[in-house]
Amino acid sequence: MEQLDLNQIRTFVRLVQTGSFTKAAEVLRQPKSRVSRRLASLERDLGAQLIYRTTRQFQLTEVGRNFYDRAKNLIEGLESLSNEVSEGTAEVSGLIKVTASDDMGVKHLPTILDEFSRLYPQVRFELLLSQAYVDLVKESIDVAIRIGTLKDSSLRVRKVGTVKSIIVASPGFIERYRHYEDLNQIEKLPFVGMTSMQKIETLKGSDGKKFSFKPNLSYSANNPAMLVELALLGKGIAYVPEFLCADHIKSGRLLHIHRNLRGVEAAVNIVTPEQKEVPLKVKKFSEFVGKRLRDLLTTT
Repeated sequence: MEQLDLNQIRTFVRLVQTGSFTKAAEVLRQPKSRVSRRLASLERDLGAQLIYRTTRQFQLTEVGRNFYDRAKNLIEGLESLSNEVSEGTAEVSGLIKVTASDDMGVKHLPTILDEFSRLYPQVRFELLLSQAYVDLVKESIDVAIRIGTLKDSSLRVRKVGTVKSIIVASPGFIERYRHYEDLNQIEKLPFVGMTSMQKIETLKGSDGKKFSFKPNLSYSANNPAMLVELALLGKGIAYVPEFLCADHIKSGRLLHIHRNLRGVEAAVNIVTPEQKEVPLKVKKFSEFVGKRLRDLLTTT
């Protein structure tokens, strides 16, 4: 037992997990011949055959299956412990490239980045804010904050919360348009909306029935934050993300109207490119921004 080599055991575990000597060699980044030699050495030290070999495949012996079941937890536990120790002593530094929608980015990222940089002052940030989706690989993006359904299955995605849109207007606007509560008249009222907005689709009441209408756009923009500013000036009713106008509603500068109408909730995700080894700076920041956004969206 004292002669057992952990590298041999790790090689055996990876061999079983990958299913072939070639794949195990690729994962372990070592020659295929070394994988074979380490397996033979392990079997010799144990005094038992772990694998039946053929020219094209292998099969675990009963002893091999039992040894693998126990060894797997041992190796994974040691690797986890090693990673924790390494991360605890490693310096978090360097450039982190982040992309987000401009509304979410401007609203929440400044505070989050400030808090993170206080913990890790050697980190620098480059931000790319856009309503359009950015190709993470092409633009060398480390972390993305994305809202809505994601189509690219090659990315790592972690949901941290949800957002929904609501209908708001300024007190001055409500004073001028006393009939704003009549849903039959809602298409006649001035709206401020997204440039691409053709129709507003909402859920109505506790049963969630769909209710849609075509807004009468007096102003349009390609940025939701601009719509909030226009609504504050009384230029029209706005259908905007709740997180953008929550503070204005609390202060009374905007009123949440038609409370029985609400937008469909959209997921907020932390997205990173798929890669074998995630840099420590990216791992730390994605965990941090995910937790902070979860807290912020919960309290909205």
